[in-house]
Amino acid sequence: MSFRQFLAILLAGHSIFALVPAAAQTPAAAQPQAQLAAPMVQSLKVIVLQGQNSVNDTNRHIGIQPVVEVRDDNDLPVEGASVVFRLPPSGPGGMFDGKSYSKTLRTNAQGQAGISGFVPNSQQGEFDFHVTALAGNRMGEAVIRQTNAENRLVMVAPKPKKTPLWRNKYVLLAAGAAVATGVAVALTKGSGNKNVTITPGPVTINQ
Repeated sequence: MSFRQFLAILLAGHSIFALVPAAAQTPAAAQPQAQLAAPMVQSLKVIVLQGQNSVNDTNRHIGIQPVVEVRDDNDLPVEGASVVFRLPPSGPGGMFDGKSYSKTLRTNAQGQAGISGFVPNSQQGEFDFHVTALAGNRMGEAVIRQTNAENRLVMVAPKPKKTPLWRNKYVLLAAGAAVATGVAVALTKGSGNKNVTITPGPVTINQ
């Protein structure tokens, strides 16, 4: 074999090696593996504490502010969970702070989150708050049903004040004495010169 032939074979081998992709030359163990996100698990409980089946005033635009509590599988409160309250974008409902149909809060140490700034609109009828709680890969949901309506003024009679028992006793005793005195005077006047003696009996008070 001549030197020229050897050189040609060497150059041909180099060109073949260059055509092999770099990924094929790297060991499989050295290639980084993509990290897969953990799937969401429906394991949180969202308990409605306030606002379920309540009625909002469309005349004065006064709404009941929902409050929820988030608990885990062991029925323990979840602190720091993200809670999203969502309102329907049309129809009966309202807005948060007059500018948004959703609001996100964090639960406190008791696992509770309550919104503020909900103002009902003028459209009457039923609607739902959709509530979603998220904590890591755990989630939970709840629906809070409310109604927008024109509230009528309801007059509530005040409860009568209770009179102290001792006062009732003295009033009854005084009334009994007065009745006995009145009867004695009437009999005395109607009997001419006859002497009439009246001995009032004991006054009994049933408690």
